[in-house]
Amino acid sequence: MKLKKNQSKKVSFVIAFGLHLLIVLLIIFSVEKTLVLPPEPSEVQKPIIDAVMINKKSLQEEIARLEAKETKKREQEENRIKELAQKEKEAKQKAAHEEALALELKKKNEALEKAVQEKKIAQEKQEKERLAKLKQEQEELKKIQKEKEEALALKKKMEEEKLLQEKLQKEKALAEQKAQEEAQAKAPQISPRVKQDLITRHAMLIRSKIHQFWRKPIGFDFEGYTCVVEVRLLPTGEVVQAAVVESSGSLEFDRSAELAVKKASPLPMPEDVNVAKEFRQFTFLFREVV
Repeated sequence: MKLKKNQSKKVSFVIAFGLHLLIVLLIIFSVEKTLVLPPEPSEVQKPIIDAVMINKKSLQEEIARLEAKETKKREQEENRIKELAQKEKEAKQKAAHEEALALELKKKNEALEKAVQEKKIAQEKQEKERLAKLKQEQEELKKIQKEKEEALALKKKMEEEKLLQEKLQKEKALAEQKAQEEAQAKAPQISPRVKQDLITRHAMLIRSKIHQFWRKPIGFDFEGYTCVVEVRLLPTGEVVQAAVVESSGSLEFDRSAELAVKKASPLPMPEDVNVAKEFRQFTFLFREVV
């Protein structure tokens, strides 16, 4: 813009200089023309003066015309410069507006990219957490499956050991029963009265030991409660089974009686094989001892 203004000033200066040079030349030309005219009588002097005056008037008109033309050109140049300045201003404003729009668009794109990146990071984090949780669940499932398999194996082993134990107990019971029968066959016979006394005495011993292991459930009053318990023993006095066959009406009392019989194992057994035979399986009335 400054370059255009400088060029315009140079052009105006050249035009003005040329105009003034033209005026000077016209003046000189007019003066020279006037001086070369031959002297004439007084009657002829007036037209010469008129001619000079006409030339001056033409010169002034020409100067005015040239000045008007110069003024018009100057005004046109100034208008052109103003128009260029306005266009330059509008161009700058448009460029600034476009730059602002580009900056705003850039910010929006950056914000959008940031949001997309944050969403991507969040999704990756969520996926990572999901995979970690899935892996943990799979590990826990494997652990549970392993524990289940170990429990089944242990249960199977316990069942096998139980079956083996039962088999050994049966074999032991059969052996003891056979030995007892053999001893009974060899043992001297006792009178029924003596036998009954021995049965009564050992029944009291068994009852006494069972009551030693009986624990009264807290918060219950079992006065007057009774239940009938059926007991099965091995020849050694070990309790094989203890079950209530006639309930007292109280589940707590019945369970406490069964538990007392099992805890009292082994129960005392008479030495006489004939009497001991009566205690291999028997029932007795269980009541609270005060």
